[in-house]
Amino acid sequence: MSVRFRVIFATACAVLAMIVCLNYSQHVQAEADRARSEVLARYGGEVVTLVVSSAALEPGDVASQSNVTTREWLVDLAPEGALTNLDDVLGKEVGNAAPKGVPLTDVTFRDGSSMAEVPAGRVAVTVPVTDRLGVPRDVSQGATLAAYEVSSEGTTLICASMTVLAAPAQTNLGSTPQLTLAVLPEDVPAILSASASTDLRLVMPGSSAAQDEEALEGPAAPEEVKADEKQEGGAES
Repeated sequence: MSVRFRVIFATACAVLAMIVCLNYSQHVQAEADRARSEVLARYGGEVVTLVVSSAALEPGDVASQSNVTTREWLVDLAPEGALTNLDDVLGKEVGNAAPKGVPLTDVTFRDGSSMAEVPAGRVAVTVPVTDRLGVPRDVSQGATLAAYEVSSEGTTLICASMTVLAAPAQTNLGSTPQLTLAVLPEDVPAILSASASTDLRLVMPGSSAAQDEEALEGPAAPEEVKADEKQEGGAES
């Protein structure tokens, strides 16, 4: 078998494989469109064209033709604030994560007016709002919080006074709300580390406690943190 024949044969095989893959992908897409059409026909009702994510979106991503598209959606199932114009979305920065295949809404994208200005001498840090964090999901912008690290070795105060720059908004299904805080630069590593290990706890001090950092740094932690430690201790035992 000559070298020329082998090159021609390998090229033909590669072309054939590409054609098979292309036909398969078109078949899968056709099946998905058919299944969607059947669902729309089964439910009936008015249909609207919505902007949806064609790939998983994370905070900081920029909407483009590669990660967003349009798709027909039942009006009755469309989320509040759903976007309908693709041109209005392209180029915008994502503020809240969105999984693949969900309609995008106003709260998906970052709005500069929704976050307060970072105070001088502070930096903005974003942490996910989970059930373990301890802070209410409806905490308001401008609220003052204190951060603690709760571990098996005890409770340690990380920061006695932080300001909420952007309250967590309602996000798309499957995503986690984000809370943006103004903190001192030297406290950033400890906050991010505690958040990553789920040891971070946020509490909302009273007006007098917020003015007296020594009260927060004392041996007695706030009741919210104590209760959290007892629950964790009971779960471990």
